[in-house]
Amino acid sequence: MKHALSTLFLLCASPILVPIANAAPQHVTLTPSNTQATLHAKSAVADIDGSFEKLGGSLTYNLTDQTCHVDLTMDVNSIKVGSAVLRTVMLSGLMLDGDDHPAMHYVGDCHPTIHNGKVRTQLVGSLTMRGQTHPLTFDVNMVFQKNTLTKIASATTFDQRQWGLSTMLNTVDPHVRTETVITLN
Repeated sequence: MKHALSTLFLLCASPILVPIANAAPQHVTLTPSNTQATLHAKSAVADIDGSFEKLGGSLTYNLTDQTCHVDLTMDVNSIKVGSAVLRTVMLSGLMLDGDDHPAMHYVGDCHPTIHNGKVRTQLVGSLTMRGQTHPLTFDVNMVFQKNTLTKIASATTFDQRQWGLSTMLNTVDPHVRTETVITLN
């Protein structure tokens, strides 16, 4: 009964779902022109912000049930950071290891739930980095203008040591924040 009430609440109370009836799944090709993937880490010297200039993949989303499927590959060697020295360190075998592992790959699915009376969506999947695949879940924010989905923004923090990245003798915080923003036209 509780599940039925939650489902009924979702269908009746969500302003996102009510105006959209039986919308067909939408497919979007992810490119640098509509997708931004960033990393943010802290070190003893400075904050490190990086973005991938080469990436590609696909997004399929269904507004009727607020689900999605993301398949995104990022070219590790295309990471843009503040300086050439920092970029060399980021691409070294201690960190992202761009020579031996030139791509990062994320695949996941959006799962909406009701949390404190509001729709909360998580992107549940796995990230392959440095040849290792581990689960990674993002919090998702779907941005609407009236009844049109215009942006899907997702963010999470993960422990880079799980994928074998160095903390450079504890000078780099092991917890890295990553964000992905997909803009829909």
